[in-house]
Amino acid sequence: MTVKIASLARYPQKGGPREVLQEAKLLAGLGMEGNFHRGGERQLCVLTAELREWMNAQPEQGVCIRRLKENLLLAGVPGGVLPPGAGIQIGEALLRVGVELKRCYDECGLYSRGVPCRLAGSAVFAVVERSGVVRAGDCADMRL
Repeated sequence: MTVKIASLARYPQKGGPREVLQEAKLLAGLGMEGNFHRGGERQLCVLTAELREWMNAQPEQGVCIRRLKENLLLAGVPGGVLPPGAGIQIGEALLRVGVELKRCYDECGLYSRGVPCRLAGSAVFAVVERSGVVRAGDCADMRL
């Protein structure tokens, strides 16, 4: 399956402003160069364009809708979902979707009222398995 990078962003400081990028260097085992998340299982936050559109259209913003900040936004993902374990090849870079998915927070008003939120299980984190430079508009090959 081929998808496209709709946008790239990094966050140099936790809670700081977003930097929209035209290209970014992804570092194996670390994540995006210059991003505050480094290493671990949450090197990159990856969302589908369909999920971002849904988030923007919500009349009530839960905790995650306000807090979740993606590094890569992918357009054209079949079904709008990135399954755990999927590989994403972008040029020389290879990403692997992690098994740890976004979960709901107890302090979220939506969650406490039982309002369904598509972010739980749909917003994913990925690790960089092979380094490379990626650019907005690049095609990505998704392997399930």
